[in-house]
Amino acid sequence: MIVHFYLVRHGQTEVNRRRRLQGITDSPLTKKGIAMAKRLGDDLYDVEFTAVYTSDLKRTQKTAQYILAQNTKKKPPIEIAPGLRELNFGNYEEMKNRKLVPTVLRKIGLRKIIAAFREQQHVMAVTNLFKIMDTATQIETAQQLNQRITRTLLEIAHKYNDEQSEVNILVVAHAIVLSVFIEGLKGDVPLLLLKNARVSKVDFENGNFNIVSINQKKLNSKRSENDDE
Repeated sequence: MIVHFYLVRHGQTEVNRRRRLQGITDSPLTKKGIAMAKRLGDDLYDVEFTAVYTSDLKRTQKTAQYILAQNTKKKPPIEIAPGLRELNFGNYEEMKNRKLVPTVLRKIGLRKIIAAFREQQHVMAVTNLFKIMDTATQIETAQQLNQRITRTLLEIAHKYNDEQSEVNILVVAHAIVLSVFIEGLKGDVPLLLLKNARVSKVDFENGNFNIVSINQKKLNSKRSENDDE
């Protein structure tokens, strides 16, 4: 039995558009975010999903709905998995990006920032900086975050142990949590994280996760290769 996980970051939200840090803050999809989700749905139109899981934040649920609306196969119900929730940025939630940079510089210094981005697992390193900066809030470390999503995906995969063939599972979650998971599998994540409404494929077979592709815009799209996001 092979479980093919289609891991998707939600479409653009209003907080994304305003260039603010978004973790557990819930924010509606923008028109562009909706279009992104529909376009990805076009790309995945002929994939028969056995199940669909999202976090408990509405932006992931809405993204999944728009993806499924384009699908020509039987549409399974959307199931909520709180373990897919994004990192809580604590006191830095919804901070404007232009204010975040000088704040980080003041608190930990340029050297630590540069060192974090130079790490092979740079998402994990940068995630841990938030833990260092905000000790008053229960911000997860990268290791804790990775353990949480890995445990959640394992629980999902094990539900299909009795299947005799391959199954496809759509998972719609968030940038940090998905990026940390992929880095934990030794995958290369873009410097600025996984993009909105992109899909990464990870297979689960014989007790192991294996990366197939990362941050893909198109797989088998009906649309022209010249289409933009």
